[in-house]
Amino acid sequence: MGAQEDMDTLASFSNAEQEAEYQSFYNVDEDEEVMGKAILQGGNSGKVNTKPTDATYDAPCKMWCILVADTYDKSIGEDDQYDNLSLNKELKAIAQCLGIEISITNITANRAYDKRNLANAIANLRPDKNDIVFFCFNGHGFRWDDQKDMYPNICMIGPNDDVQGHYVATTDIYNAIKAKGARLNVVITDCCNSYFGAYAPRQKDNTLYSRTNTRVSKKRMQELFLGTKGVILATAAKPGEYAWSFDTGSAFTQSFIAQLRKEASMSQTETPNWQRLIDNTIESARKKTTSCENTQHGMRYMSISKQ
Repeated sequence: MGAQEDMDTLASFSNAEQEAEYQSFYNVDEDEEVMGKAILQGGNSGKVNTKPTDATYDAPCKMWCILVADTYDKSIGEDDQYDNLSLNKELKAIAQCLGIEISITNITANRAYDKRNLANAIANLRPDKNDIVFFCFNGHGFRWDDQKDMYPNICMIGPNDDVQGHYVATTDIYNAIKAKGARLNVVITDCCNSYFGAYAPRQKDNTLYSRTNTRVSKKRMQELFLGTKGVILATAAKPGEYAWSFDTGSAFTQSFIAQLRKEASMSQTETPNWQRLIDNTIESARKKTTSCENTQHGMRYMSISKQ
């Protein structure tokens, strides 16, 4: 089996094996205990302040990240926490690889997980014209029976509480972030797009983690994040569909991480491509959910060009 196929193989690994694989790909050290405490408190995971070293991408750049995860939900909280930890580690490693500054705001836990905190986090984004904004939501989502918007509403409270006044439309988040004027905007919502009141049960499975036997290519990562401009909006499920969650994270978020690594891998020969990355994420998540009650197909919109 080739390196690309091997990366997308579903295999069961222990936490130690997953961490070893991550370290092998990025060759970085993480203080997961300290990071975990910051995430559980809903705090900021800190900043990495470095300067670009590649002359091709010498303009100052900062990555602004907002990660929202319903980590205290009784049905999917553990899975959302797994996704949140994975994204924190991945994004910090990407910033270190690129040699750029990163600021991550985590909206998690029982006190921090609030619609007002989300609004404040978006309002506090101050990207320059060459910066990157990355947003991801992991939690419950829904749509109204008469909703015309194809993208889901994200729920900022538990599924058994009154949702009125405690939800935000994905498209509103996308439009607010896009209006900030950053060079590259990536907005991902990993949640159900089913009609209000219908929630997918958590799946017992430990086969979502994807292995790679290669290393990250700094040049390829630069082309993806520093050599590209535009907007990307992706969501895990089409109208009426569930977004499935497993023991080792959600199908969509974990597929995104795997496909991101695939695009940035030294083993790849094709030019890095965001459209292929997102399309493969959607397809990978679809394959991983074919045995579920209904298969998720995902959706995306993007307008991307070279910098």
